[in-house]
Amino acid sequence: MVQSCGETNEVTVETPKSPQEEAKNLYTLNCASCHGMDGKLGGSGSKDLTKSTLSDAEIVNVITNGKNNMPAMKDAIQDPEKIKNVAEFVKTLRK
Repeated sequence: MVQSCGETNEVTVETPKSPQEEAKNLYTLNCASCHGMDGKLGGSGSKDLTKSTLSDAEIVNVITNGKNNMPAMKDAIQDPEKIKNVAEFVKTLRK
């Protein structure tokens, strides 16, 4: 609670999401429409992420700059650290 000028106001502070939760949310917003939540959708000719053998650096590069039909996500996900976290999430989809 914050008191100001004799009034009492409720202040709600949200707990920051973990980097993993945020990465999953960013994947859901920016990637799942083509790749699917499980990485297997193949929409618009997208790759099956469960079969990916790309290195960490290659995944970050593809997310950042795009490849073939996949658009670059550097404008949608502007923070390089968040892109790295999305890359880590993508690796969790591998079999």
